[in-house]
Parts: sequence; structure tokens; C-alpha cells
Amino acid sequence: MEQPTESQKEPTPVDQQSTVQLVKSIATDTGTLVRKEVELAKQEVMEAIVARAKAIGAFGAAGLFGLFGLLCGLGAAVAGLSIVFAPWLAALIVMGSLFAIAGMAAMFGLFRIKKPSMAPTETVRTVKEDVEWARAQLKR
Repeated sequence: MEQPTESQKEPTPVDQQSTVQLVKSIATDTGTLVRKEVELAKQEVMEAIVARAKAIGAFGAAGLFGLFGLLCGLGAAVAGLSIVFAPWLAALIVMGSLFAIAGMAAMFGLFRIKKPSMAPTETVRTVKEDVEWARAQLKR
């Protein structure tokens, strides 16, 4: 029959552990904690970058539809100057629709650019909690 490895053994209660065992345990826990905090920070920053990329896409769409609206406006001016009523009125309606779409895309971009924050706030909070936990462990 195999003997259990160190990781398979039941953990010794804290009040029965030696100082060396406690320090090893704290070092192991701290290492794991730091790795998890780094993973959390990476995830938060990636979410913020994706949100900014979507906002940039929305601003690009706003610019594109704004350009289309300008082109339709120029077409409407040309048609209006040629004194043809129906074509320039149709062009003005299309231009107004394109500007409305551009405005909605710009508003979406403004909303998305502000959220979420680029600072990893959740990581900062959990790191503070971890520091407090480590201090409490060292006071034992």
C-alpha cells in the first residue's frame, strides 16, 4: 500500500503546527495568492481593453455614417440647385437618417469609452484584503 504524499495528508491544525510549518504554509499561500491576483489583474485589464476597442469601432461607425450623411447632403444641394423637387427631398430624408444613425453610434461610443475603468479596482481591493490577512497570520 502506498503512503500518502505531502499534498494528500490531512492538514495539521494551525495551533499544532510549528513555526517553520506556519511560515512554509504562509509562503505557499502567499505565492498562490499573488498568482491569482495577477490573473485577476490581467482579466480586468483585458476587459477594459475590449471595451475601449468596441468604443473605437463605434466612433469609426459614427465617422463613416457622418461622411455618408455629408455626401447625401451634397447630393441634396446639387439636386436642389437643379430645381428638381423629389430627388433632393429624398436625399435630405436619407441624409437625416444617416446623421441620426451617426449620432446613435457616437452616443454608444461615449457610453462604452467610460466603462469599465482602466484601473484594476477589484485587484486593488483584494490585494489590500490579502495584505491584511497576511499581517493577521504573522501576528499569530
